[in-house]
Amino acid sequence: GRVGYRVVTQLREMGKDVVVVEKREDAAFVSALRDERVPLLIDDTRSPLCLPRTNVKDASAIVCATDDDLANLNIALDARKLNPNIRVVIRLFDDDLSGKVRETFKAEALSSSSLAAPAMALAAMDPRIVHSFHLAKHLMVVSLFEARLGLPGLTISEVRDRFGCLALSLQRNGEERLHPQGDEVIRPGDVLSLQASYPEYRRLRAFTHEAEPPLWSHHEAVAVVTPSSRKVG
Repeated sequence: GRVGYRVVTQLREMGKDVVVVEKREDAAFVSALRDERVPLLIDDTRSPLCLPRTNVKDASAIVCATDDDLANLNIALDARKLNPNIRVVIRLFDDDLSGKVRETFKAEALSSSSLAAPAMALAAMDPRIVHSFHLAKHLMVVSLFEARLGLPGLTISEVRDRFGCLALSLQRNGEERLHPQGDEVIRPGDVLSLQASYPEYRRLRAFTHEAEPPLWSHHEAVAVVTPSSRKVG
């Protein structure tokens, strides 16, 4: 499924070796994984020989991302039996269950609905927000700002000090630089990727005369996908 494939892609971009277990030969992305030479095992995770074949005893982490909560829990329990020190990430659809698993099993239990809900709510309010996450009780957002009204002439430090917005990157003349220096002066046409709390973000949008969000943004739309059974170890 799309979620499992994206997890694999992200881990490989981080330089990690992965092994994928897929139940069905005809599942989505099997051909793509083989084309990319990703180690792939077609097997049923309920088989007692499945996890040992993935070398889970030496793995640093396992991601259980099937579309079945019970199957994900069973995979996680079996992995912990074989490797008590393995880090476990479990995708769950039941919000209540994810909280209990996180507390009692000492695993990262991620609820699909709790992850998707903030993104969908923010997309409904402001499609210019490209990412969001919670830091304790604070809702943090990431958005792109094109330097038009207000921003040109300010430095990166002034944007941070006046509005609490952290500059993650600066795009200028077709080139992007991460973590621009504080004394960098913003020019007309620059595109800034800024991170801030939601209230601080709204304040900066008001300052740049962009308080009202557009009906649509060119950023990727929020979508809910249903993954096929997949686990990454």
